[in-house]
Amino acid sequence: MEENLKLIEGKIVPIYENEKGERLINARELHSKLQNKRQFANWIKQRIEQYDFIENTEFICFNKFVKANKYGNKSLKEYYISIDMAKELCMIENNNIGKKLRKYFIEVEKRYRTIVETPQNIFDVMRLALNQIEENEKRLTLVENLSEETNQISKENKEEIKNIKKKIDVIIQKDYCLASDIAEQLKIYSENNLPHSNFIGAIARTLGMKISYKHYYEDDEIAIVPDISKGNQYYQIYYKPKAVNKINEWFEQNKQEVEYKIIYERNTKNGKKGEVKEIGYKVENVCYKIRNY
Repeated sequence: MEENLKLIEGKIVPIYENEKGERLINARELHSKLQNKRQFANWIKQRIEQYDFIENTEFICFNKFVKANKYGNKSLKEYYISIDMAKELCMIENNNIGKKLRKYFIEVEKRYRTIVETPQNIFDVMRLALNQIEENEKRLTLVENLSEETNQISKENKEEIKNIKKKIDVIIQKDYCLASDIAEQLKIYSENNLPHSNFIGAIARTLGMKISYKHYYEDDEIAIVPDISKGNQYYQIYYKPKAVNKINEWFEQNKQEVEYKIIYERNTKNGKKGEVKEIGYKVENVCYKIRNY
């Protein structure tokens, strides 16, 4: 059982995730942090009975054999509980430690939802991508085992194995950049004060980078992989160091040539004659307006 759990949060009380993506807490570890003086087995059994916690819904339990001494092992009953159950157990303790731990669990849940729904940075995206890679590895093993059992690999299975292996090979590395990261480096912002990703994409297309694909693709400049935060039908483009350098060099060499300015020809309520009305860069016959300082 425990070998199928992975640690996703190690602060204060460890939080684990199972194969279904459910987040669980070892009740024995929680009991220790709560500093409850009662014996763990009696404490957890009473709490379950008293508050009607439901097995296989709010908690799971199993026997675990641990080495007792040189003469043999002993069996411990382990309980893994949901975060909601953990929060309730903390509230029941009715002390400062319980309140602190309950707030910790609430913050973890909030942060996890934020990562899944709206990744804030490259590290959130990396985590989601790595979760997808793990899923792909499981699928690959399943397909290969199925092929071995039937003693043959069908054309469809060969293609499936090939596609999954491609996806596994794409591990988002720390030196990969999003278009917004490059725009941030170059200090190019759109009128709404966000890094101008569309302008970076225009430069990439001008340089012949194949960023328009709506499926998995990778070469020595870019990697296009499923955007896990939005579902597998959406894809995210990552620029490798070679691409980032080429885009930076192109911009430095062509900045003055592609820059345009529109000046007020007469006084208006929005600006005075001679002031800059609009500024931006023109690439691929498209004008990309930027923030006017």
